[in-house]
Amino acid sequence: MAGNPFIQAKQAADQYNLLISLFWTILCLGPAGWYFYLYMPPAWLWVIVPVALLPLLVPASWLEHYARRSFYERIGVRGLLAYVQHGKWVNARVRKRYPGYRIVYNRETIRQKIRETYLFERFHYGLLLVLLIMAVHAGIGLWGILLMVCNIGYNVYPIFMQQYVRLRLKEAVS
Repeated sequence: MAGNPFIQAKQAADQYNLLISLFWTILCLGPAGWYFYLYMPPAWLWVIVPVALLPLLVPASWLEHYARRSFYERIGVRGLLAYVQHGKWVNARVRKRYPGYRIVYNRETIRQKIRETYLFERFHYGLLLVLLIMAVHAGIGLWGILLMVCNIGYNVYPIFMQQYVRLRLKEAVS
């Protein structure tokens, strides 16, 4: 008996999304983990963990600051969306085998995705603060620069991506 194609498509997407997530996490958080291991005493966790959780307390209304779509597109957000979770690369591979696969297919899934963008944006703000603390700890030098580059790649751009996606989804609902 063949399984449910919707569930199979979702499982395939989950596998691709996991690969994408692992790639970006190893590439960008690997250096931060290594820096922490080499140079920061474990007592710094008493600073880092509470700071990382602060964005969870931020109301969604504080995250309602958008630039124009053209700004996000000009800085490359639209192009980078191809290489992130649920991005064009993942969706193309899943749709090759399951042509009907969609993430957003009605107003309720659009609203659900909008809620997700707030969660992901808060997550990346938390990590942005953590990597910022680590970069300041590292000072000016190779580690400080590397941590800032990782912070931009793993947090600043994903924050812009969440705002861009939310902007597009809200336009679709209105």
